[in-house]
Amino acid sequence: MVSTDLQTVREWLAGVYSNRQQAMDQPVWFIPVRLWYIPVRGLFSGGMGFFTEQVNEHTPDQPYRARVLHLTDHQGPLRFENYRFKDQQAWAGAARASERLSDLSTRVLEYLPGCTIYLESKENGFSAKMRAGSGCRLSAESSSYVEISFELTSTAFITLDRGFDLTTGEQVWGSRAGAYHYVKLNTLPVVGTALVGP
Repeated sequence: MVSTDLQTVREWLAGVYSNRQQAMDQPVWFIPVRLWYIPVRGLFSGGMGFFTEQVNEHTPDQPYRARVLHLTDHQGPLRFENYRFKDQQAWAGAARASERLSDLSTRVLEYLPGCTIYLESKENGFSAKMRAGSGCRLSAESSSYVEISFELTSTAFITLDRGFDLTTGEQVWGSRAGAYHYVKLNTLPVVGTALVGP
C-alpha cells in the first residue's frame, strides 16, 4: 500500500527543472542549471526509484551528478536513500535518453551510507534534509562530506547542496549564496516496469 505522502512526492518530483530566472537575476552567484528527476518503477522492491542528472545550460553536452534515489517509507519515515553509479560515465546523459533507464538495475549501483534524506510534510509541500553529523560521502576516496536539504512543492524544487572538508569543516563546494530555486518546466513519465509494493 503506497502512502499518500509518498504518492504526492512521487508525482511532484518527477519532471524537468530549471533555475534560469534565478541565474539571470543573480549571475554572479548562480549558473543556469537544467535538472531532471525521472521516476523508475521496478528498480527497488518497494517505493519508487528516481534517476537524477543535471547540466549547466551553457554546456548542455556535459551532464554531471548522475545518481539514483530510492523514495521509500518501508519500515521507517518517508525518505530518499542515495545511490551512486559504480561506472558513472556509463550512465552520463541518460536523462536525455531515458529509454536507457529500462536497463537500469541495482547491480550497477552502490549504496551511500549516511546519505539518507528525510522528508517532512508541511502545509504547502515537503521539506527534507540529512540528519546532522551523518557524514555523507559520495565516494570512499572523497575528502569532503555532503549536506543536502530541499523544499518541494508541486511547481518548484528549492535545494541547497554543499560539500565540507572532512578535516577543517570548511565549505569546499556548493552555493555560498543560498539555495538553488528550480521551477518545474514539465512532468516526466515513469520509466520501467509496474510498481512493486513493499
